[in-house]
Amino acid sequence: TPPDGVTPKKAEKLAQEYAFEFERHCKGYSQLNENMRFSELADWYFTNYAPQELKESTIYTYKGQYKNHIEPVLGNVKVKDINAPRLTQIMQSYNLNPATVKKLYVIVQSIFRRGAEQGFIRDTPCRNVILPKRKKSRKNKALEEDKLKRFMEYLESKPWDEDFKRIIKVLLYTGMRSGECLGLAWEDIDFENNTISINHTLTDIGGKHELTPPKTKKSIRTIGMSKTVANIFQEQKKYTNDLRIALGDNYAHPEMVFPSANGNYRDRSSVLTSLKRFTKGTEFEHMTLHKLRHCNATMLLNMGVDLKIISDHLGHCDINVTADIYADVLSSTRKVLADSIEKKLTE
Repeated sequence: TPPDGVTPKKAEKLAQEYAFEFERHCKGYSQLNENMRFSELADWYFTNYAPQELKESTIYTYKGQYKNHIEPVLGNVKVKDINAPRLTQIMQSYNLNPATVKKLYVIVQSIFRRGAEQGFIRDTPCRNVILPKRKKSRKNKALEEDKLKRFMEYLESKPWDEDFKRIIKVLLYTGMRSGECLGLAWEDIDFENNTISINHTLTDIGGKHELTPPKTKKSIRTIGMSKTVANIFQEQKKYTNDLRIALGDNYAHPEMVFPSANGNYRDRSSVLTSLKRFTKGTEFEHMTLHKLRHCNATMLLNMGVDLKIISDHLGHCDINVTADIYADVLSSTRKVLADSIEKKLTE
C-alpha cells in the first residue's frame, strides 16, 4: 500500500525498492545499511577484513593514506551519496602526484568492494571513475646505454662507502627491488649453482624493520647470478665477516647480506640518502633505487630477451604488468626489429 499523497510513479519506485530489499533479506543479506558513513565502513574494513587478508606493511600504509587523505573528504559522507561522478571530482581535486592518487583510489575501491560483498551496500560506486593521468617524466625513465656506462664509471671511480657501492651494483645487475636486495640472507646466495633466491623483502612498518613476503607470489623466485655479481657477494662476505669480529655479540643480524654498520637491518631510506649524496650535482642526480631496476629491465628488452622471461626475472604478477610498465621500450624495440628485417631483405 503506497503512502498517502504519493504519485503513481513514486509509488512504483518505492515498491521496486521494497521488492529489492525483500529479495536481499531472503538471500541472507540482512546488513544493508547505506545510511552508514564511509568512515563506519572503513572502520569495519580495517577491523575485520584487513588483519585477515592484508600484509601488516600494507595495512600500515593503507591506514596512513586513509587518515591523511581519504577520511577528511569522505569520512563523514553517507555511502549512498557516494557515486562515480563524486569520486571522479574528489580524485581529481587532490594536489598530489597522479600515481599517489591512484593508490588512494585503490584503497577506496577495496573498502567499497568488501562492503558490497558483505551486503552493507548494494554495489560499489567505483566504476568508470576518471583518475588524473600520469605525466610522463624523464626523471622516471631508465638511463640511456651510454649514460648508464658513464654512471658505472662514476660509481667505480668516486671514493665512497664500498658497502653502498656493492648494493647499487647488485640492484643494477639483478633488477631486484631494493627491499628484496636488503632482505637477502646468506642462505639465499648459492655460490655453487650461481643463483639468488628471493624469499623476503625488508619492510619498514612504523619505524620497525621486518622481513616480510615479497610483493606478490610471483616475486618469490630464483634468478641467475653472474660471475661479476658472485664476486660482489664474495667481497661483501669478507666485509660482513670483519664486521662480525668488530661488533662481537652486538651483531644483531649476521645472517643478512647487507646489514647496517651496527649489525642491524639496513634501512632503505639510508641507502637512498647515500645515493642522493653520491649523485648530487652530477648528470645522475635524478637516479633512484627503483630506476636501477628499470635500467636492468630496459637493457634486457633492448637485447631482445623474451618478455615472459623478463617478467619472471622481475617478479611481476603477470606479463601484462611488464608490458604496461615498459610499453615505450617495447614500442621502440619493435621498430628496431622491423628495421633490422628490412635491412636484411634489402641488402
